[in-house]
Amino acid sequence: MFGFGDTIEEIAKQVLLDSEDAVLIFNQGYHIIFANEAAEKLFGYSQREIVGLGLNEFIPERFHMQHDVFVDEFSKEEIRAKYMAERTRKIFARHADGTEFSVGVTIMRPRVGKPAFVAIVRDQRAVIDDEKELLRIAATDPLTGAMNKEEFLTISEKEALRSKRYSRPFTVGLLSLDDLSAINEEYGYSTGDRALQWLTNICCNTLRNVDIFSRWSETEFGILLPETSLEGAGIISRRLIRLVADDSFEWLDQEIKSNLSIGITEYDDRKTSLEEAMRFAGEALSGAKDKGGDRVMSYEEGKLF
Repeated sequence: MFGFGDTIEEIAKQVLLDSEDAVLIFNQGYHIIFANEAAEKLFGYSQREIVGLGLNEFIPERFHMQHDVFVDEFSKEEIRAKYMAERTRKIFARHADGTEFSVGVTIMRPRVGKPAFVAIVRDQRAVIDDEKELLRIAATDPLTGAMNKEEFLTISEKEALRSKRYSRPFTVGLLSLDDLSAINEEYGYSTGDRALQWLTNICCNTLRNVDIFSRWSETEFGILLPETSLEGAGIISRRLIRLVADDSFEWLDQEIKSNLSIGITEYDDRKTSLEEAMRFAGEALSGAKDKGGDRVMSYEEGKLF
């Protein structure tokens, strides 16, 4: 009577056209009969190209069968709207160039008009990137950028299980700068912080991709060397010690040098727990420092490499 229905219809149409989420309308033969501008941007087709394409053009091939089954089942359900993430942890779409990306999809079956479906597709890449960044921050020591102790222990437990299953060795160790206390006293704690960052950079650039390096405590760092015997860990440790001794860093026009000590122990689940192995590595580190530092010591043999 007041033209209210016409107003709602115009508003709905404008929402459909201006939505930042991609909107695809497809018929019972799963062919697109409408796509808004956001769909054009998301999938890399022009609106003219999209209309008439089969829905599977926007879905990675390995998901075609299960997607067809899902839509067919949905068409027979009483509910008229469903968020597709209810059936799986991730939904993937396919761009015109063949690349895949994660999306959130709500599928609807309107009550009006010819039998059709509406898919509202939201790009989830930014959300996933944010989640990854939050996870990265939670696992990282803020000062040095190295992995933190909690994440190190989580990964180490997994490596311990793998080592036990396949009867493969791995070695853990603790390391610290010999002169950190002296650096803090002479130059201040900001310089000591810079020394820890310097050491982190050397270790991360020297250790293998499979090795795990972390900030263990205020002054110590932890290392885990998969598939590595005690002898192999000694070789890697000597290399780190030599690189630290030969290098230096600048702070407030001062060239500052330091030495490194490392304690290592080979993990053996028949003899020790992971917690005990890390404690033994700490005792070996203390032994290396007691002998003057600038060296690596193994806990098992008390042997200097």
